[in-house]
Amino acid sequence: HTLNDYPKELQKKVTLIQHFKIYLEAENKETAGQGDLENKGEPLVFVKKWMKTKHAIMFRLSNKIVQVDFKDKTEIILSSESKTVTYVNKKGERSHYPLATALESTNQEMTKRLKYTKEILTQMLNANQAPANPLEGGNEKLQSPFTERQ
Repeated sequence: HTLNDYPKELQKKVTLIQHFKIYLEAENKETAGQGDLENKGEPLVFVKKWMKTKHAIMFRLSNKIVQVDFKDKTEIILSSESKTVTYVNKKGERSHYPLATALESTNQEMTKRLKYTKEILTQMLNANQAPANPLEGGNEKLQSPFTERQ
């Protein structure tokens, strides 16, 4: 299906995608010249799963990237393909770490958010294995990445 030719039952999803596209295009104006949003024969990337917690929202994308956007404007991006962790701090500065050793980094802001991300992913995997009851809310037992662990 395309954004112009799709079944009627996908109307809500297409509308949501169009809103995201407008938002991303506005954001992209800040980084003009670094590429565009046009599809150049590559498969479009889309959100496969998402989960919102008290401190962040996590997206699992179709290209196997996991992105966690924290409410304090920091981000963790996990790429299984390149086996890297990208951390975006509050100033928007990006730093990259090998996935295998990222938790050993001296960047404590990044490591506590990475640990929180691991907890979110573990909870999501456990939820997929347990029988789901759509009438029950999530049982958030995740510890904040912004407080000291006891």
